Amino acid sequence: MHRPTRTRAPGGRDDCWSEGATSTLITAWGDRYLQLNRGNLRQNDWKEVADAVNSGLNGGVKASKTDVQCKNRIDTLKKKYKLEKSKPSPSTWPFYHRLHSLIGSSPDSAVSTKRKPSIPTLTVKSPDLKPKPPGGSTESSIGCEDGEDCNDDGVRKRRMEAVGLSGGAACRELAGAILKFGELYERMENLKQEQMMELEKQRMEFTKELEFQRLNMFKDAQVELEKMKRPKYTPCRGKKL
Repeated sequence: MHRPTRTRAPGGRDDCWSEGATSTLITAWGDRYLQLNRGNLRQNDWKEVADAVNSGLNGGVKASKTDVQCKNRIDTLKKKYKLEKSKPSPSTWPFYHRLHSLIGSSPDSAVSTKRKPSIPTLTVKSPDLKPKPPGGSTESSIGCEDGEDCNDDGVRKRRMEAVGLSGGAACRELAGAILKFGELYERMENLKQEQMMELEKQRMEFTKELEFQRLNMFKDAQVELEKMKRPKYTPCRGKKL
């Protein structure tokens, strides 16, 4: 049975990461890491990871974990993994194989695999893409360094240039967006047609009522005019004998 791992933060403060909390952290972080095509998590992603870790904490943990603590813990686990990987003998570290499945492959091989998929792809590449100099950071081709605060647009653009988009996924996403837009447009057009028909119906009823009143007024005027044309009746007086 493995004892809970504990990591000392700078300044002597103990973060008190148990083995169970670390396992939950790796699971929550790994799911989002794969969803982002092995890209860096944003601040809201780290908050969701912290919520997942805190929901699985037991009563022995003194305080809940923040998104910053979760990010620092992942950075520490990455360094520990690289150290264990450099050892000649097989690692007995309990989290080695889980991290190896997430970050074990080299960035260059991962990029090469995604650039040459077996299905049609939609790849966006920079026109001035040049080979990287020896000793350069390979992580910059797919995002920012760990702990670096990057702009989302810049990260997305570099990731698209280096990795590309899957043709099938891009087409499905585009088709779904077009379908939703078409449904919304159809509902708006139907509502517009119903409103126009209702307005036309009200206009016809108003015109009909107005015409009916006009005819009644015309008849009343004709009756009054006929009365005015009739001569007044005067009784005849008897003749004198």
